[in-house]
Amino acid sequence: MALIWDKALFDETYRCNGWPYGVRNFTRVPIFHYNWFGQQRSINAIVERFLALPGAAQVSDLAIIGGGYGWTAEVLESHGINAISVDTSPHILSTKDTSEEQDLRGYLTALSFDPDNLPIMMSPEDPNAPCNPWDYWLRPDGKRTSKTVVDEDMSTVTSRNAIKSALGGNIDAIVSEFALETTETEQESLVFIERCQQLRPNPAAQVIHMVTEPPHDPRFISKTSQEWKTLITTNGYNHYVVNMRGDVL
Repeated sequence: MALIWDKALFDETYRCNGWPYGVRNFTRVPIFHYNWFGQQRSINAIVERFLALPGAAQVSDLAIIGGGYGWTAEVLESHGINAISVDTSPHILSTKDTSEEQDLRGYLTALSFDPDNLPIMMSPEDPNAPCNPWDYWLRPDGKRTSKTVVDEDMSTVTSRNAIKSALGGNIDAIVSEFALETTETEQESLVFIERCQQLRPNPAAQVIHMVTEPPHDPRFISKTSQEWKTLITTNGYNHYVVNMRGDVL
C-alpha cells in the first residue's frame, strides 16, 4: 500500500538550507522542508532538464504528475508552456490555498530561532547588504501557489479526462516529478507507468519520468536511472527517464 503523503512525510523527505546567502556572525542557518523558497533551485534544474529534451520546444500543454503545489508548472508557464500539477496528496490539497508563513515560523521556532528577531541575513543581490529574509521566503502574492492542483490519480477514464480538460483538452507531454521512484514495489511502479501511458493521447506525446540518482529514500523502491529505463522498455513502454545529472535515457 502506498505511503500517505501527509506533512510529516514531506518534512521527512525534503530538507533544504533556509538561507544559502550567508548569515552575519552566526554559525547556524534555518532548515526548511518542502517549501517554495527552498525548492527553487531544484525546480529550475527540473525545468532546465525538460527544456533540453528533444521535442520540448514543440510542447504547449503539459501535465506534471506528482507536481505538488505546482511550483514547476509556474516556472514552465514563464517559458510559454501551459502546465498543470496533478497530485493526490492530502497535505497538498488541504493547504494549497493557504500561506506558508505558519509552516516556516514552526520550522524556525523548532530550531530555536525567533521568527521576528532573526540573525542578520545577507541579501541574495548584495552579499554585503543585510536584508529581511521574509521578503524572499514567501511568494510575492502571499500564497503557496498560483496554479490549480488537479486531484486525480489517472486510474479511470473519467480521471484521465479531467486532467485533459484542465489543460484545455490537449496534452503534448506528461512529466512524472519523482513520483515513479516513490512507489514501494515494482508492481506499484508498473501500475503507475501504465496510468501515465493511458493518459498519453497519442504516440507523439512524450512521457518523461524525472528521477534522482542515486535513489534518495530507502523506504521506496530503489533503482538507478538505467534500471528504471530497463523496467519501462522491457514492459513495452517508450518513455524517457531523466535524472538530475541531466542524463536522458
